[in-house]
Amino acid sequence: MKFDISQMLCAEVYDHSVRQLQLIETHISWVVLTGDFAYKIKKPVNFGFLDFTSRNKRHVACLQELALNRRTAPELYIDVVSIRHHQGKLQVSDRGILLESAVKMVQFPQSAQLDNRLRAGRLTTHEVEAIAEMVANFHQVIESAGPYD
Repeated sequence: MKFDISQMLCAEVYDHSVRQLQLIETHISWVVLTGDFAYKIKKPVNFGFLDFTSRNKRHVACLQELALNRRTAPELYIDVVSIRHHQGKLQVSDRGILLESAVKMVQFPQSAQLDNRLRAGRLTTHEVEAIAEMVANFHQVIESAGPYD
């Protein structure tokens, strides 16, 4: 069975209650919102600097995303989960034939995203300065990567 993102828009795929299903698409990922949780699935793309063309590469990218983003948002990033074909249907489960991996996160209101807050006039100068200070402090303490790492 081949993975089809549209199948992720069925409540039966998930092992938790689903309030509303929504698909958000970026250039490298699909994000499925379920109400309480969000699932980010890497697209099978290759941009040269980024290669997600194999399932293993996408799985490794999910593991890296989880590890990196837990440094600044541990309350949001839950785990890397398996999307499998089991008993004739797609499931987020550890049973069945592995099709894809996804980063499972706590879903937050889309209105809380900085771009949406900015458009709505709900982002203050003080908040922007606090974010800039946090990012600067973060970059002061992390190890520098080489030019091609």
